[in-house]
Amino acid sequence: MRSLDGRQVSRRLTRAVFVEQQKQCAERTSAFRYGLTSLDLNLSVNPMPRAATHGHHRAGKPLTAAAQSGLLDGRNEHQLKSERDVNRYDGVARFFHWVFAGGIIYASIAGYTLAHIGGGPVHDFLSRLNMSIATVMIVLFPLRVGWKLVRVEPRALAGVPAWQRSLANGAHSLIYMTIFAVLISGFLMVPNGYSFFGLIEIHTPFPKGALTDKLFAVHRASCAVLAGLVVLHVLAVVKHQLIERNDVLRRML
Repeated sequence: MRSLDGRQVSRRLTRAVFVEQQKQCAERTSAFRYGLTSLDLNLSVNPMPRAATHGHHRAGKPLTAAAQSGLLDGRNEHQLKSERDVNRYDGVARFFHWVFAGGIIYASIAGYTLAHIGGGPVHDFLSRLNMSIATVMIVLFPLRVGWKLVRVEPRALAGVPAWQRSLANGAHSLIYMTIFAVLISGFLMVPNGYSFFGLIEIHTPFPKGALTDKLFAVHRASCAVLAGLVVLHVLAVVKHQLIERNDVLRRML
């Protein structure tokens, strides 16, 4: 009889432990479902200040509200950065654009200045500087064209009709061709070579004569065409930036 009572007690204890485990399992399942940890449950029963912890959450545990907010902020920031990237030209394209913009503006001013001043030290200095800068642009030009062919174009401006985009693409292609004509004619028209920033001597293929005179005429005409295209380009940027307000300038900054 004592043996039978002992078995009953053992069974009751086992059943009680099993029921308690089931309750704990149900509580943990509910806690995970609502994004609470066991520590959060304890604090809901006995609210006490919780020591600040540092570091990443362990794998398999749900994120706290602060961690979830930080994760969302990081994702939003990454999404905004990606959005900015697809709306802008890449860094290489921007570098080429502003280097050539500065070179073209300087060469245009210096070239027309040289045409109106006589010979002398100032004329010779500006001429050598002009040719030296043009030489740098000659080296960079094929690299810029190659990058244009392989780069990812930014997203098209919203609200711009297809015919305007086609017109802009045609104008850009014409600018590239005119830059090539300016650079190649400017190099070939110089007789007897020139000094590259006073460092090395650059040799040109033709002596002074009728051919270099014709190349000079081609150079002046192509420079005038390029200056006109640049003015139209700037006016188009001003129109889009100030009138249509589609923030076109930010694409190249």
